[in-house]
Amino acid sequence: MTASEIFIHRIKFLRSNHPRIRRIKRLNPNHTAHGNKIWLSSLVLTNYLSSNPIAQGSNVLDIGCGWGISSVFLAKTYAAKVTALDIDAKVEPYLALHCEINDTDVDFHCADFQDLKENEITKFSNIVAADICFWDEQVSPLYQFINLALDAGVERLLIADPGRPPFWTLCDHCCQNLGAEVLTRRINEPITTEKFILKIEQS
Repeated sequence: MTASEIFIHRIKFLRSNHPRIRRIKRLNPNHTAHGNKIWLSSLVLTNYLSSNPIAQGSNVLDIGCGWGISSVFLAKTYAAKVTALDIDAKVEPYLALHCEINDTDVDFHCADFQDLKENEITKFSNIVAADICFWDEQVSPLYQFINLALDAGVERLLIADPGRPPFWTLCDHCCQNLGAEVLTRRINEPITTEKFILKIEQS
């Protein structure tokens, strides 16, 4: 491992200072939705998924996929059929690069989760997301989406966050009305950090 690489359960990701990442940044400047780096909540979510696995070959939706930390991990580790969703089309080259260096495939879609219909969600057994609830205006759409996903038959939704106020508001709604729980997760590798995971499962 070099200073420009990190490994997460044997999956390799490149830091912002890696030459191949720097080249993508030069060719694709001006991100529109915070897709400019690896967010630590993704590392914590991946760590959680390593000890709370999904079924092999599951269909998974990764909302706000960014550089594809969760997507690539799930595809490589569990042979998951992952749809990586992000509203910023400029994250796709980063996702593609991480798929390439880990010899796996992920299906990227540039779209807003709010535009998804129930019949588009029904094929997914799991939905994961990290760092997607950072504005107050996002709480209501996310809560509505979670309800839609449950109606569509999604078995489990996981949303990781460092603990921003809008995230806690979303947690309150989900815990009170959907039987959700909030988990605290601390990791020491590849970096020491502690985040929170909102877990909603079908009863």
